[in-house]
Amino acid sequence: MFQAQAAHDGDAVLLDEIARRAEVPPDETRALLHDLTRVHRLVTELAGVDTPDMGPRWEAKPRL
Repeated sequence: MFQAQAAHDGDAVLLDEIARRAEVPPDETRALLHDLTRVHRLVTELAGVDTPDMGPRWEAKPRL
């Protein structure tokens, strides 16, 4: 995820790109991102940021 986000100058990334770079199926990637977002709170999900809507984007939370 960090590589994909870095390739977009730090901007949030779509699920398909994260899955492709991680070489993990999109359904499994979505489940992993859900855990990173809701359980571990390491990732932020941004929904409704595209026009037209391309689905949510995810970004790693900045480390202190």
